[in-house]
Amino acid sequence: MNSSEKIASEKSVVKAYGPLWVREISTIGTDRVGFFSQIQGTSVVDSEGVVVGKLNDLSIKPGETLLEVSRIVYTSNILREKVMLPLSNVLSIDCGVRLDLPRDEIPPGKLSEKEILITETILDKQIVDIDGLKVVRVNDVLLAPVKGALCLVGVDVGFKGILRRLGIMGRSGLSSRIMGKLPSRIIPWSYIDLLDPALRKIHLKISRKTISDLHPADIADIIEDLNNRDRLMVLDSLGDETAAEALEEVDPDVQATVVKHMDADDMADILEKMDPAEAADLLDMVTEEKASEVLGLMEPEEAEDVMELMGYSDQSSGSIMTNEYIWVRSYCKVSDIFERLRKAGQDVDMIYYIYVLNDTGQLIGVASLRDLLLADPSGKIDDFMKTDLISILPTASIEGATNLLSKYDFLSIPVVDPEGNMLGIVTFDDALDNVIPEDLKTRLPWNYHKMRRARAKEHGV
Repeated sequence: MNSSEKIASEKSVVKAYGPLWVREISTIGTDRVGFFSQIQGTSVVDSEGVVVGKLNDLSIKPGETLLEVSRIVYTSNILREKVMLPLSNVLSIDCGVRLDLPRDEIPPGKLSEKEILITETILDKQIVDIDGLKVVRVNDVLLAPVKGALCLVGVDVGFKGILRRLGIMGRSGLSSRIMGKLPSRIIPWSYIDLLDPALRKIHLKISRKTISDLHPADIADIIEDLNNRDRLMVLDSLGDETAAEALEEVDPDVQATVVKHMDADDMADILEKMDPAEAADLLDMVTEEKASEVLGLMEPEEAEDVMELMGYSDQSSGSIMTNEYIWVRSYCKVSDIFERLRKAGQDVDMIYYIYVLNDTGQLIGVASLRDLLLADPSGKIDDFMKTDLISILPTASIEGATNLLSKYDFLSIPVVDPEGNMLGIVTFDDALDNVIPEDLKTRLPWNYHKMRRARAKEHGV
């Protein structure tokens, strides 16, 4: 019988209970598990019955499919130093840890590059609960013998884990009255994806399914609940496009913290997938030196769009306009315009209006999706486009743009230069968001900015 089987056979190991994780753990060939908190702090006894210290920790390393316990870590009761002993020298774990050698023969040991400590890397660290769309904390670790090795098979993220670590679970009376009523919140390790395969940073895990499967607004909610290091780790685990969509949904204060600590290369990749106006706002949050570095790493066309928007003052319409919109020439057929919408609509948020430009880039007309749907598919847009245009200069105030949008009930308004060349558009939502007083914003729902963007995308604004 090897050490892991001996440990599993002792009375400190409890029968597995609970529906989901029991089924998951049974599939890996074990039905007996024990919690780390049940052995932490117990006495370590050598082969001659002498107490040599108290168990502090366990080291783990990557196994075939799970993390395997490789060493015990205890504090010597003589020199008060930490001793790291291979699990192969452990006979069993009962009310204490029993070793197979005397104190004088205990060799010095240290962790290898592949080994990590449970208390430093897993316990009390954060996990993203995908099902609950929230961040939870690891309160205890579940261990079990699997294929001859003692493995980490799950994590306890519930209140039971906290009480167990405090020693309350073992007290009679309270255990039977309260503990039985508390739900088990255990996530099997097989349901967890490591964001860092090297296992040097297990500060964040993702359970049940990958975080990229979530809606960007849900990812943003999770990012806001994390510390900054874990925020960057989540964004790094996503594709650039998903990371861009999620970062756009994040609260501006959190955005500022994230981009200040983000590598220029990563920031450039994400900003290239963003609406230029959003990208310009994020670059305004970093130093001029970093902004210049990021722009230099971006594709020239995307960088030019962003730099154009950064050139306008904060109070001007040019600062909040986007240069991503749908435009066509006056001789375009309706059928061709729909084909263009199908291709470009994935990358452009505001597709309700189609702007018509002449060969020199001047704005000469506009049509709505409703106009297109009612038009003859073989006809051209200049047959029904509106030529009585309302537009603004990029230097116009944001308040002025908002007033025009409200007066004419527009979803967006075109921005042109003094010669009438089309520069971009300002949407009603973006304009309104910039004129709402700060004291009023504090009284709005906490997720107001997410709700606004979600509604905008739903309506194609």
